[in-house]
Amino acid sequence: MFGLKTPFSHVAIQMTDGDTGQVVYYQASGLSVNVVSEAQFLSSEKIINIVDFAVSDKVFSTGKAFAISQLGKPYSALAILGFALQILLGMAHIHITNPFRADGSSWVCSQLGAGYIDAADNLNLDVSEMTPLALYAAVQKLPNTWI
Repeated sequence: MFGLKTPFSHVAIQMTDGDTGQVVYYQASGLSVNVVSEAQFLSSEKIINIVDFAVSDKVFSTGKAFAISQLGKPYSALAILGFALQILLGMAHIHITNPFRADGSSWVCSQLGAGYIDAADNLNLDVSEMTPLALYAAVQKLPNTWI
């Protein structure tokens, strides 16, 4: 996407429910953090990349509890404004931190994804500054299996 220097602009957490086998997506999108069915997600999103991890039951349960606890929290339009400021000023070689950092009371997609990973395995990711590109780089360094 323009300014992000990536072919993508959205991040979601894909989970397969162990009881029903249904695939769902947790995301910060629209006005809030929400969960949608796979069919609903695919009707409005094009998947560019999936990073798949094998996790223990404990890690899955902890991550799922985090995702559920975030449902309904507002989408952070201010964080997006901060990203836009970073991009625009970056074009003039002026680098700033996002003045509207995530604090867990509201989310953008990449910060929710980082928060999920951090909650699931306490990896100490800097959730407050997480852009889609930064999250993509961070997940490339994670182990393929979390125990």
